[in-house]
Amino acid sequence: MTGNGLNPNPPRKSVARAALLLTLATAALVAFILGLGDFRRQRNALAQMHWHASIYERRIGVGGVMPLNFEPDTAAGAERRMIPLQFLDHASAVRLRSSDKPVMVAQTIPITQVFGKDGRAVMTFKGGKFAVEWMTLAQFDALWAAQQGVVSRLEAEKAGEAPRVP
Repeated sequence: MTGNGLNPNPPRKSVARAALLLTLATAALVAFILGLGDFRRQRNALAQMHWHASIYERRIGVGGVMPLNFEPDTAAGAERRMIPLQFLDHASAVRLRSSDKPVMVAQTIPITQVFGKDGRAVMTFKGGKFAVEWMTLAQFDALWAAQQGVVSRLEAEKAGEAPRVP
């Protein structure tokens, strides 16, 4: 401080410092909002899938047999507020019913993330129980390809053809 009581910093430095702090605070706020959006999208997708899993648990057959009907049980108009889901079709469910590996029975559409890895909420069935988890798109694609390979092999065996080896 100088003897005359004036601010020792020239006004340009104060303005530049304030602009820099404002820019940094804005960037931090935007990053927080985007990260919160990622968290909420993932949490909502998993919550919706858990809701469906609780409904499907009532359909589990005697001895923990996988149900064959995975049509959604939603009230009219509720679909508009839900993340679009894809379900295992009846024919594939019949073929995969006796599988000893986890069977993907439902999944959300791909959900984009700003900071995390894009992924899907996935419901699997194994050992008489439904499980819900978040999978990255690469994990989902690998499991989906393996499951489709099993379905194709089982279809070929049922038709009496030799199984195709990829």
